[in-house]
Amino acid sequence: MVSYVFLALASSVLYSISAVLCKYGLQNNAGVARNSVKKLFLFLIQNRIWILGVLLGGVANIAVVEIQSRLDISIVYSILNFSYILVLVLGHYFLHERLNGTQWFGVGMAIVGTFMIVAIENPVTGRQTNMQSLINLTALSVIAVSGLIIVPAKLRKLNYEVLYAISAGVCFGCVEIYLKATTNYVTSEIGYFSIFSLTSLVQFVSLWPFFVMFIYGAIGWIFLQITYSHGSISITIPVIAVTQRIVSMSSGYYIFGEYFSFLRVSGILTILLGVLTLIFSTVKSNRKIAV
Repeated sequence: MVSYVFLALASSVLYSISAVLCKYGLQNNAGVARNSVKKLFLFLIQNRIWILGVLLGGVANIAVVEIQSRLDISIVYSILNFSYILVLVLGHYFLHERLNGTQWFGVGMAIVGTFMIVAIENPVTGRQTNMQSLINLTALSVIAVSGLIIVPAKLRKLNYEVLYAISAGVCFGCVEIYLKATTNYVTSEIGYFSIFSLTSLVQFVSLWPFFVMFIYGAIGWIFLQITYSHGSISITIPVIAVTQRIVSMSSGYYIFGEYFSFLRVSGILTILLGVLTLIFSTVKSNRKIAV
């Protein structure tokens, strides 16, 4: 299982490069996104940098489907948190988004937490999906996302890109949960799951959790593009990371029955504290600049 842990690290690097390329491709849209959906679509399909970012993200997604079917969800997505940290570092060097000392400290905490997770001896402890808990979480997520759409529409003075980032985090967290639930279903039906097996893939795309996962993914992707177009990734990406991780981490315990050892809990909390440090420091810095 060690190879899957390092494959998860490699996937996190692909995710971070993908995010930076998408952001770079969208940041010079000259207001296209605000004018019309048609113009935005034409802009995107002609934007090679954005397309490359999307393709790299797609490759990482395919790898994660295999990885999460073998490891605990709390292990896989804690490691993938490293991608958000690397996004900030790449954004600092290539998109000229400045990071202060406190933000670098947050980056360091998240990196330490990631390697604590990598050091866990037993990355597989979960069991089959608790369906009642899955349904309860789905209902709560629908209510939360609906509220986060309505509030910025009513109160336009709010930083709506942050609220949409939270919505994206909720949706992507649910994607992770339903992905794990779907591969669990396949394993229970045919005895195994692999992206290299046509039988398991056919079973995978024919199950109802797959369609729920697809809907969450589409909605989350739309919110993500809004945050890329209008917000700084130094703020929105950590917001998505924290929200997404809270959703998926809680599911590891309540839905999949994973064992949370002291090292696992410590690693997860260190990562989340690092990301929260980044968020608060970035918001504080932006307020000073605005004044």
